[in-house]
Amino acid sequence: MICSQHHNHLPHHYANIPPLTPNTTNHTFTTTINHIFTPTTTKIFGYICLTPFIPLQPRLLPPLPRPPSFHYRPPPRLTIHPTSLHYRPPPTLTIHPTSFHYRPPPTLTIHPTSTACNRTYYGRVGWTYTLQVTKPERGTLPHFCQLTFIASGDMYGDLIQISLHKFNLGRFVSHTTAGCPDGYMQIEELSRPLNSGYWCGASWGHNVYYSETSAVSLMLRVFNRLETQPQDNQAAYMPPDTVMLSISYRFLRKERAVLRYGAPYNPKYRGEDIPNSFCDRTFENCDKKNCKIQSPNFPGMYPRNLTCYYQVKQSKVPDGKVALIRVYQRNPHLIYIKDRNAPHLSRERQMRVGSACHVLHDYLVAFDGSTTRAPILATLCKGGAPLTGITTSGPDLLLVFHASPFDFPFQDTPRRRTFGFELDVEVEFVDRESTAYVRPGGQCEHRVSSRGQRSGYLQAPAHSLLPNTTCNWRLVADPSEVVWLYFLHYRHVIHSEMPPPAHCSNTLTILDGDPRSRSISSNDQSSDNVTKEMEILGRFCRPEKLPRVCSGVHAPGPHAAPCSPEESYVSHSPALTLTLRYAAGTAPAHVEFLARYEFVDKRQWGTPTPGGGPCDRTFTLQPDGLFASPRDVFLFGRGGSRKLRCVYTFLALPYQRVALRIIRSRMGASCTTEYRQASLRYECSHGGAPGHPAIWVREQPWESVWLTRACLCGTYHARPFSLVSYTSRLVLELNIPSMTAAQDYTDFFFEGEYTILNTVPSEGGCREATVPLSGRHGNFTVTASTLGDPCPRLPRLVTATDGSFIFLKLHGHAASETNCPVSSRINVYAAGGVVPLASVCPASNPEFTTVFSSGWRGGVVKQSGDDHQPHHHEQPPKQHGRHPGEPQRQTRDLLVEMVGNHSDRYLVTWVSVWRPLQTAPLSPAEADLCPHRCPEIQACLPPELWCDGEPHCPAGTDEGAAACGILAALPWVYLLAGIILLGSLVALLAAVVLHRRRTQAVNAVATAVVENNSHGLKSATEDLLLPLEKESW
Repeated sequence: MICSQHHNHLPHHYANIPPLTPNTTNHTFTTTINHIFTPTTTKIFGYICLTPFIPLQPRLLPPLPRPPSFHYRPPPRLTIHPTSLHYRPPPTLTIHPTSFHYRPPPTLTIHPTSTACNRTYYGRVGWTYTLQVTKPERGTLPHFCQLTFIASGDMYGDLIQISLHKFNLGRFVSHTTAGCPDGYMQIEELSRPLNSGYWCGASWGHNVYYSETSAVSLMLRVFNRLETQPQDNQAAYMPPDTVMLSISYRFLRKERAVLRYGAPYNPKYRGEDIPNSFCDRTFENCDKKNCKIQSPNFPGMYPRNLTCYYQVKQSKVPDGKVALIRVYQRNPHLIYIKDRNAPHLSRERQMRVGSACHVLHDYLVAFDGSTTRAPILATLCKGGAPLTGITTSGPDLLLVFHASPFDFPFQDTPRRRTFGFELDVEVEFVDRESTAYVRPGGQCEHRVSSRGQRSGYLQAPAHSLLPNTTCNWRLVADPSEVVWLYFLHYRHVIHSEMPPPAHCSNTLTILDGDPRSRSISSNDQSSDNVTKEMEILGRFCRPEKLPRVCSGVHAPGPHAAPCSPEESYVSHSPALTLTLRYAAGTAPAHVEFLARYEFVDKRQWGTPTPGGGPCDRTFTLQPDGLFASPRDVFLFGRGGSRKLRCVYTFLALPYQRVALRIIRSRMGASCTTEYRQASLRYECSHGGAPGHPAIWVREQPWESVWLTRACLCGTYHARPFSLVSYTSRLVLELNIPSMTAAQDYTDFFFEGEYTILNTVPSEGGCREATVPLSGRHGNFTVTASTLGDPCPRLPRLVTATDGSFIFLKLHGHAASETNCPVSSRINVYAAGGVVPLASVCPASNPEFTTVFSSGWRGGVVKQSGDDHQPHHHEQPPKQHGRHPGEPQRQTRDLLVEMVGNHSDRYLVTWVSVWRPLQTAPLSPAEADLCPHRCPEIQACLPPELWCDGEPHCPAGTDEGAAACGILAALPWVYLLAGIILLGSLVALLAAVVLHRRRTQAVNAVATAVVENNSHGLKSATEDLLLPLEKESW
């Protein structure tokens, strides 16, 4: 017991309360109040000892911390007998000159001996008031009692909560007809039509009623009074006392009723009331609103004898979409529809469906449409478990809630604090052409043909379905195609709130073929028999057994994994059927899946190559002149393959040629086709490097030697690729060294056409051009003329012998992208190379270009007629393998090809040369290992080419005087001795000449002296032939 001094305002009709007198019988304090109600108020002061009172109320409706007060207004008089009014359990009531308030709020109890009927009651927010009504005496029957409760707003509340603690009114015998023969209770609200629903019998459990308006009236009618409990009605058990009704009531603010109206920051949209109806509501465009469908007077007891219509409609739908409306409730405490008359001994938490809900005639029906003529999706009752969901197949949903006319206040578990239901509304938009919904009035049948969409997705119906519904997805392909199906997501959901389904209530079957087409072709067989004869690829009916799922197909970036045939389902026939049967509908369980289908084109052009791979094909004159890369997804990365190599061989008669035209091609996003003006060739942007995808065009003019005609990546209609073969056999090779899990035939493909051309062969069948050239030296002519005999324009092969290198000399200069006005080029390749070693612009002037075999130290050497100094140009691009992905085999053979349309002929000479050796084993030190050397190229020529009348060295030193004169015939030792002797003779001659000049100078000096001494006269006897004195010879 808590005793404290309090003060507060009370209504004036309690102003003259006399002192409380103790009652020793029931230990309460009573007083007698006789006055006229007036609107004025006064103050009551005193000490009050209170026992804490905890009112029964919903969890989400807490009491407000406002000063409590109460007063009774409209009745003109209220006479309370000495034992009628008491505060429980206050021992005294003393009035003080100060105000007071109650903590916790006190309880005002009106005793059975008072006249509580036909009164109107008011109160303040935060107070809890109790009220009891006794059973009428037999002499007063029939008896009528009305209790009216009004919430005046503001501190006096907006809503009324009435809790039934005890209810004992006659017998309850039926839910439908004459269920209350001894009397009943009705509840009526302001501004709502009178509802002819009745309560009788005895209450059980926690029963609370929350008003929708500000005024509520409880009307009690008693026809008979029962003294004893009937033995044949156990549900209407009534304790033997005189209390007919014991309630407590409170006044609540609307903004605090968050369970019904929602929080202020996220209010609930409860629909629009339909005029002249008790509980009908409409909801529109719930995709933008927080729509909540609630039972009447939620979360409290709903009135009896109800039929409420909830119309949900989505009028704003995006183009190409269909709106599906779904209602659900994840909170098991917010859904409860009464389904039985006895307390739950076992706390089962399951919904009831179908006919099980018609026992008490309280149920909720969902219609797949806007009227009650639409198909019924589900009939629900009971609660205590979450509702997974009910989904319509269109933009309209009709919910009908029905409550029986008669009932007794009953709550099946004392822990439950809510009555009725609240359902969330969700709107989902699906594609109009999707299989996620069944069109109204139609069957769950979907047929997809390969002549329309080549691939797509299959989805289980996203809305609810009725029992014994079968959905079929028929995938029909062309005769040359098969069907590939794999699941991205699959889930078999058992609704735990529903009764457990029977064995295999939802069965998924995958069939290899189309049962309907087979049953039509076989008139004597039924569809079921045809289905049994078809191959079953899979059948699944239990949640623990799942089909093959490729969940990594759509993983982001490098984490994506291909879906191989072993992880999916591939038909052997050109059709596949997916069947899903709902034996019990979608109420107890449903299946969710997302599957991708694709029609795989197994057709390939041409005929299979004997002994070749799965995509190697051979083409002749028949059946047509078209060809294309394979479109079988299983050959590419998305189908599980890591690499692909397809060889297409075009064959013609010996004197025919193949004209090839690539119309469209693509080899990934990083590879492009470039047309080189320097060589007049199509080459790949990666230069034919290993590890890159490419389309190679090759032919084999000589045995075991391939000539690469082109490397292609991207080709377009505006600039197709065309060429004519040199021989009757042309090979096109598609090589993709590596692929990702997302790449397929849309990333790597080509399309083209070919034609067989007839040519006029020359005598001998081009034997001269098709035989490889070999030996120490030689020459040949090349041309690009397309007229007349085709043999001269064939490429020529020069083979190296005795470990030598080939040294070519061609008329013209090294070609670049801009320096050659001629429409032809002479390209020199290493045998089996994919790009030229050198490209020469042909010319008839003395200018020429020399080319070495692969492996020589230098590159291309250019020399003109006026310049005898060699010029080494940039080394050509690195050569790659004979076939993509194979290592390059070093070869010294050279292949010469002239391309374009120039008709002139040009001479090409070639010589076998060797590198000079520094030291040879077992050779004398004075031996010369390279006696016939071309100094400008540091190469050794064969002896037979030295001084043969035709220059072979770039500067012509092999035919010069030094190489071919008399000195050249002498041994080097004798030549050196002769040079020394000659040098000695020259030195001796120079000494003699010098001596004579010195002698002449001395004589000249002597003569001058004599003349100066003889006075200038010459002696007659002087003989000038005689030597002077002292002159020595």
